[in-house]
Amino acid sequence: MLRTARALTASLALGVALLIVPAASPSPAIGVGSLPECRLDDILTIPRGYDDWSHTLVDWILSVGPGYKPPDLVSISRAGVTGGGQIRKVAFDDLEAMAGAARADGTPLGNVSAYRSYRTQKALFNSYAKGYGFDRAINFSARPGHSEHQLGLVIDFAAAGTSKFVSETTPTGRWLAKNAWKFGWLMSYPRGKQDRTCYSYEPWHYRYFGRDLAAEIHDSGLTTREYLWSHYTTVDPKTGEHVSTASPAPSGSTAASPPPGEIPPAPAAPAAAPTTTPSGTDSMGAPISPPAAPAGTWFGLEPPIVLTAALLVLVSIGLVVSLRRARRPRRR
Repeated sequence: MLRTARALTASLALGVALLIVPAASPSPAIGVGSLPECRLDDILTIPRGYDDWSHTLVDWILSVGPGYKPPDLVSISRAGVTGGGQIRKVAFDDLEAMAGAARADGTPLGNVSAYRSYRTQKALFNSYAKGYGFDRAINFSARPGHSEHQLGLVIDFAAAGTSKFVSETTPTGRWLAKNAWKFGWLMSYPRGKQDRTCYSYEPWHYRYFGRDLAAEIHDSGLTTREYLWSHYTTVDPKTGEHVSTASPAPSGSTAASPPPGEIPPAPAAPAAAPTTTPSGTDSMGAPISPPAAPAGTWFGLEPPIVLTAALLVLVSIGLVVSLRRARRPRRR
């Protein structure tokens, strides 16, 4: 009897442990699914709150709108990067650490262009469209509201003291391609991925995601656009409506035109002020709604949790029955 009680007690403890572990694990983030083709649209991206900076996606389809201006812009030069410009404070510490590491390796960093307001991007894109033609400009310059530069998380890098974009054939460009992700920075538009990123190869254009998320994206082998679409973006790319969750699927899109030649740096201009949003939305107008249970759950819970709970119930019943039997007087 004593052995039976001990065995049941051990089983109960094991069941509790199994229940606690999956319950404490965070549910995986699931975006709206398959990557849409590169088509031009003006759908407000979700999420796009200032606190959602690492998950916010802008591309040919999705926009943050004219009123988006990060509230915590700081000077890049204070991080040891030449060329002026501004970046969000959330990226400053890792930028400073990366600049120090690059400098120690003999490849100090400079900046050609960083934060750009909606107004600045509008003037820049219009000048490219006028000079190159719209169909060509759209491959290397984002329309206003669709630029990652407006997020305040992007730097177009140069070698320190210069205003020429880096390439992966230069020491600074090679260093960034190899090491930037370790500090939370990723190349947004890598070589040979235009069918997925929509923009031509830009080895100088790096966006900050934070070290943990950057490592996840780097290890996934996906472009930043693919990863954000499949994991975090929750807006229907056709209707613009908020979608709670959906199962991600393999990406697929159409190729854009070949890249143009060298691109001149962007001018500086004042930024537009953010607009207010109605109640029932977040700080950037995204609807607030509770997340739905992910596909593949039982009663809104992960299957292992349900099975473990059932096991605990059965073990508890068995323990009670065994204890009652033990208390009955034995017939001799």
